[in-house]
Amino acid sequence: LAKNIQRGLLPDPLPDIQGFDLSAINISSRQVGGDYFDLIEMPNNGHILAIADVTGKGVPASLLMANLQSMLHALAPIDVTLAEATGSINDIIHNNTPADKFITFFWGKISQDRKVFKYVNAGHNPPILFRENSDEPILLEAGGVILGAMPTFLPYESDEISIKKGDLIVFFTDGITEALNPEQTEEYEEERLAECIRKNRHKTAVEIQDAIIADINAFSNNIQYDDITIIVMKVEE
Repeated sequence: LAKNIQRGLLPDPLPDIQGFDLSAINISSRQVGGDYFDLIEMPNNGHILAIADVTGKGVPASLLMANLQSMLHALAPIDVTLAEATGSINDIIHNNTPADKFITFFWGKISQDRKVFKYVNAGHNPPILFRENSDEPILLEAGGVILGAMPTFLPYESDEISIKKGDLIVFFTDGITEALNPEQTEEYEEERLAECIRKNRHKTAVEIQDAIIADINAFSNNIQYDDITIIVMKVEE
């Protein structure tokens, strides 16, 4: 029952955004988990994209994930900056959750004209951006501390990037980069992920997603210790 409720909180199918090829997947290591992703259409025809990872696994993590989802959907229509909204979310989580519960969180807003992506990274694994005709990955790191760790003493930072045809951004949780080999002596890590994306970058979004999953499974011999979530966003026009 909890698994079905949690599945209902994730967007399925993903909303269509003109000019973008999108794919996303969430694979829990248990019946329910603490990973979260979302894609929310704004009243001004912009779109919010979010990904998060709650500490721990199972039902406690899934409950906090559901709280985060409700906060995002409540804040999305309000005219407030991503940085200000992130600070408000952080304070709510800090004041209403146990001291050992945190959330790494990343969200960004695709502008109405679909040419700018503004984002805040709250302690999450930086999404990887590949520009058209460039093999150098760019990490989206601007932001602040993880959600729930402390009150918002310092404002969260935000940054914005131009997005154009051929750009590719992959968002992910640490269930990917911290996947272990069968001997549990080595992690998959960001470098392998970037190389996998680079090799498959000219494929469709869902094909890139599937290639990443296949590469992780080959590395770990299909043994999964943590929740895995991926969003792939390609700019097509």
